Amino acid sequence: RLHVTAPGDALRTVEVHARAFSRAGLEAAFGRAIGVVVQPGVEFGNTEIVPYAPAKATELVAVLDRMPQFVFEAHSTDYQPAEALNALVRDGFAILKVGPWLTFALREALYGLNHIAVMLAPDPSRESLPAAMERIMLASPDNWQKYYPGTPEEQRVQRHFSFSDRIRYYWPTPAAQRATQTLLDVLSETDIPRPLISQYLGQLDAEVAEGRVQPLAHELLIGSITRVLDIYADATGP
Repeated sequence: RLHVTAPGDALRTVEVHARAFSRAGLEAAFGRAIGVVVQPGVEFGNTEIVPYAPAKATELVAVLDRMPQFVFEAHSTDYQPAEALNALVRDGFAILKVGPWLTFALREALYGLNHIAVMLAPDPSRESLPAAMERIMLASPDNWQKYYPGTPEEQRVQRHFSFSDRIRYYWPTPAAQRATQTLLDVLSETDIPRPLISQYLGQLDAEVAEGRVQPLAHELLIGSITRVLDIYADATGP
């Protein structure tokens, strides 16, 4: 069960660190600290997302009045709706930790481009990117095996599509880099037709239509990640 950080625990965190910094003669450094990491009641798992519920965090939010030096840092804010991120910032969780949502967006775009490559340049001899990533993950299961329970078929789906996005640990490997580059080489500087963008990268269709993202493979990858970053920028901006 997910628990919101108790107000007393947040206060004790600050007190313990203040004493530790003081013992080390680092009071000035502690004076530059601005954030306290807490759990505001948001989380995500392999298939589920727990959205922010302001009413459950009212006692925690109230304790900020007793620590005017600090704002809260909310972890696990990935996949929160825009209105939930706005509410978090409004309530004092001014630092929003995000990670897997960005690499999830990258994977979405790469797999969408793989579908587009099949349509524009079919080649039965070419290994698809999902097939390559499946092969790579099965050969080195340490980064996913203990995180994805269930049947072999359920694990297969989670390896590629889980919100936990354990596949992100494989993209930097040489084999995954080669597979990704093969896909990008197929599309190269091809202007991707909008109907295919609508079909396989629908989240970017409006940006392409309005000229904010060019219909090129690399630009679509960047656009997919930027779309998520923009949600955070809107929530945390002035």
